[in-house]
Amino acid sequence: MNRREFITGGVGAALAAGGCSIFNGDGVKYKLAMAGYTLNSFKLEPALEICRKNGIRHLCVKSFHLPLTATAAEIAAFRRKCADYDVAPYGAGPIYMATADEMKRCFDYTAALGVDVLVGVPGRKRGDGKVVSDRAMCEHASRLAAEYDIKFAIHNHGRNPKTGNPLLYPAVPETWELIRDLDRRVGFCVDWAYSHADGLDCPALARTYAPRIFDGHVRCISDAANGSSGVNPAGRAFDYDGIFAALKEIGYDGCLGLELANAFPDHPEWIAESCGYFRGLMV
Repeated sequence: MNRREFITGGVGAALAAGGCSIFNGDGVKYKLAMAGYTLNSFKLEPALEICRKNGIRHLCVKSFHLPLTATAAEIAAFRRKCADYDVAPYGAGPIYMATADEMKRCFDYTAALGVDVLVGVPGRKRGDGKVVSDRAMCEHASRLAAEYDIKFAIHNHGRNPKTGNPLLYPAVPETWELIRDLDRRVGFCVDWAYSHADGLDCPALARTYAPRIFDGHVRCISDAANGSSGVNPAGRAFDYDGIFAALKEIGYDGCLGLELANAFPDHPEWIAESCGYFRGLMV
């Protein structure tokens, strides 16, 4: 069975809906995961059930499922609950932070959770109230990443002011100029949909910045110029074949979080269909 047969025949969605694990293909080290933001309208147990039902075993934790103020006992209970559903937290975030104290609390939270990736957005609030990219905050993240031995992955938000946020780490190349000389543990959570919508050569981006890519987000989009236009695979505006092949080529061994919050409440089936599509590129 080739990739297209896997996708269009619905086999991937059927396997996902049945909760079956699908092993990555030969040479593929990265894993399909769930970005916590996708499940922002669900309490923890229903969110974990969605992961289990769709065969997703890795979760990037958002604060609405585990508050940043959680105690050690609450974190332990959270991890036990995840284990009950055969889901493992692998990272935290994205978390927005605009002060050094906020950033320190985020690193404490990530360390206490026991994961090694903090997806962060380290900004500075301007006089007009808007939050923008900030070199000083990136430098502070570099110091903390080295101190905690935690990877700090900056999430890109898109260059288009109508569909993204060009003021706050819009794309990987702009972010690179702020972090290129910082600790090797400061890098990227690449939103591949925004990257494509910004007109970037995504396979080349993967090859160029490979050592600093620590996490990623994927979703099918209906408008090739709008990285936030989430949709089911049947209506997708571009194919991920080249991106997934490049990630295999560079030996990427992190996660790709499915970030598709607009599937709910009207189209929960998009989750299973998206899992089927992306897994079809990994076999």
